[in-house]
Amino acid sequence: MNYAIEEYVFNDYNASSKARKDVSHFVNQFGFRTLIKNDKSKNKNSKFTKILKALHVFTKVFLLGSNDVLFLQTSHLLLKPILHIKKIRKFKVIYLIHDVFSLRFNTEMSIQEHKEDILRDIQILNECDCVIAHNQLMINRLRQLGCKTQLISLGIFDYDCNLPAKKRTWHSKEDLTITFAGNISKSPFLDQMDKNAPNFQMNIYGAPKKQFQHLNYKGCVDADLLPNAIEGHLGLIWEGDYKSKIEDNYNEINNPHKLSMYIVSGLPIIAFKGTAAGKFIEKEGIGLTIYSLDDLGQTITQISETQYQSMAENCLRLREKLTQGYFLQTALTNSLKLLS
Repeated sequence: MNYAIEEYVFNDYNASSKARKDVSHFVNQFGFRTLIKNDKSKNKNSKFTKILKALHVFTKVFLLGSNDVLFLQTSHLLLKPILHIKKIRKFKVIYLIHDVFSLRFNTEMSIQEHKEDILRDIQILNECDCVIAHNQLMINRLRQLGCKTQLISLGIFDYDCNLPAKKRTWHSKEDLTITFAGNISKSPFLDQMDKNAPNFQMNIYGAPKKQFQHLNYKGCVDADLLPNAIEGHLGLIWEGDYKSKIEDNYNEINNPHKLSMYIVSGLPIIAFKGTAAGKFIEKEGIGLTIYSLDDLGQTITQISETQYQSMAENCLRLREKLTQGYFLQTALTNSLKLLS
């Protein structure tokens, strides 16, 4: 039998909350039975309460046997003891990666410096029977770091959304607006863009609340409502400093959840060329890629109305797949085939 631990986290308007909730939703749709809900979305618990909840999870996991498969998307803190139980009960584990901190170490020096942390994370992944990684670039990195378990590429995160599709139109380059939605505290590049006073309109959604002089702060919107609330013509994927280098950037191999959100919003996307998101955008014809934010203004002035409409229509085509859980279903199907 196929089981899943439903994973929910605090609803603080961040991508982590939405991504885990959507994965749990689609996994249930695909026939995985809920073994238990690890629900941390309602309120912050005391340390004692957290221990009791963990013990409850472990008790349920101990009921599994050799004919069972358990899907997990939890943190390594909970995954590690579950893998110890797995050795005793002999069930199989499919683990979906949201974030592995060791993947941020991508230079020879940083890998050597954090060797013990990397070995610990890779050892945990190797104890899983199958791991669903974000994309092929992440799989390649995991292999380089010593991951030997069976790896499946997700491609992109699906996005549960019951709102009607929003068709984007644009007729004048002077009215073209770029939108950024994300964690503002992790986006210091916005301060530099505001200082530069760009010659285009830019809307900002996210937390914490911030005052800008030239950028338009639109507030914080729940991720379930954002696709229809978001205003603009192009969604920007960027993180960190204004002068970002791909070789120093975790986004090279990460599937940012905002990529899925922009697609479901019907927004063509601009991202760093050479990253996993950039490669996906180019392959699907849903936006443009750049090497520098300095190129942003010139890049958008070269977009024709025909090109824009083509990118927007491609987003709506992909939207159907994302809102139905196509990519996760494919990854789960492939994982189960490997385990059969």
